Amino acid sequence: MTTSNLLQDHKIVTQGDWLSVRKRKTWPLPSSVVCAAIFLLSSIVPGYAQTLDPKADPEPTAATIRPFKMHVPDQVLIDLRRRLAETKWPDQIPGTTWEYGADIKKVRELADYWQNNYDWRAQEAKINQFDQFITEIDGQQIYFIHQRSPRSDAIPLMLIHGWPGSIVEFLSLIEPLTDPKDKNSPAFDVIIPSLPGFGFSGPTTTRGWGPQRMAKALVVLMDRLGYSKYGIQGGDWGSAVAQDMAYQAPAQVIGLHLNLLFVPPPNPEAVAQMSAAERKRYSYFDREESSFFFLQASEPQTLAYALSDSPVGWLAWMIGKFQLLTDNNGDFLTAVDRDTFLTNVTLYWATGTVGSAMRIYRENRLAGEDATPSPRLETPIGYADFPREVAVPPFSWISRTYDVVQRTEMPKGGHFAALEQPDLLLDDMRKFFAKVYQK
Repeated sequence: MTTSNLLQDHKIVTQGDWLSVRKRKTWPLPSSVVCAAIFLLSSIVPGYAQTLDPKADPEPTAATIRPFKMHVPDQVLIDLRRRLAETKWPDQIPGTTWEYGADIKKVRELADYWQNNYDWRAQEAKINQFDQFITEIDGQQIYFIHQRSPRSDAIPLMLIHGWPGSIVEFLSLIEPLTDPKDKNSPAFDVIIPSLPGFGFSGPTTTRGWGPQRMAKALVVLMDRLGYSKYGIQGGDWGSAVAQDMAYQAPAQVIGLHLNLLFVPPPNPEAVAQMSAAERKRYSYFDREESSFFFLQASEPQTLAYALSDSPVGWLAWMIGKFQLLTDNNGDFLTAVDRDTFLTNVTLYWATGTVGSAMRIYRENRLAGEDATPSPRLETPIGYADFPREVAVPPFSWISRTYDVVQRTEMPKGGHFAALEQPDLLLDDMRKFFAKVYQK
């Protein structure tokens, strides 16, 4: 099944290009004047969609922004359960758990739940409570959530995920950001894109979709939505994309709130001067646990054949990363909700973007984006330092390149901050953007 066909199989409400010409706080239009067409499946057949009103969206342009609702075809879910039921399981050495990779006991437990008890439709309905859209930028479809605050003083805020994350990371933050219970807290218009190649923004069909090109597309998206000033939050690749957006659009980006900031040593002497604690936090890429990074940066296509064909293979790959990167007590499900984790896993699987999402590692390497030192970035930064984050450089290195106006050493949490410690992250974001936002 191609992604274009898959997307045709999802319910899309189309309203022409009325959205693309309206500016901030002037839409949505009243329902009485919105003319929409709904693309439905008349039968569950990949690549088939019936248009009830072919004139509802005449000759859409690339700049058209169209409302969107998730609806994974039944056939995709049936096929997923069949594949799970027919898994050819590997052996595991008796008495071992995680020493050789993902523990078979945990993988079997979650595969069984995924097949027999997990309810994608319920999770899909939760996501569909939010306002979702698609548009085309630089020849690539871009999917995003755009949830506006009821408050007129709301701060535009983009939340950017990384790998192996997705928009699912931020779902629990949307309501408290857009409509905080404390009226003295800042409110936000929230924009959550799927990065090109991920989820309903993928797969990518051309080369070169590394962080810089993604950043350019998201700058265009914010302009298309009518925002001239906005903040950004990101971790993992989302941090890299956010930084590139600030470099490319310094007059628009008012501040970056980041939970990962990686910089190389400023000089050889700096490495020798690190304390034992600093060396331990910085040494991630020298340890075996970072091997997936180099594999995905060298041959993601080879890996994609296995992970795109076997849902248990994909599940095990994801389990291994969440077990490694979360702040847990030996089981990552003590740090991350089980259904939320599986929704993240299923989103990649159902959209056929298991392989294309991994390409960001290779594209970044081919572009040499991580080979040259970054110039100093003057955009204000709020840095949330979670104790189980990976590859954390000494703060003295960070301050050479970044204008960190707020630094918070978090008491707990790991790489998936928005999933693991949403309240800590939310509070820190509010404090930071209240400082830097000026109308």
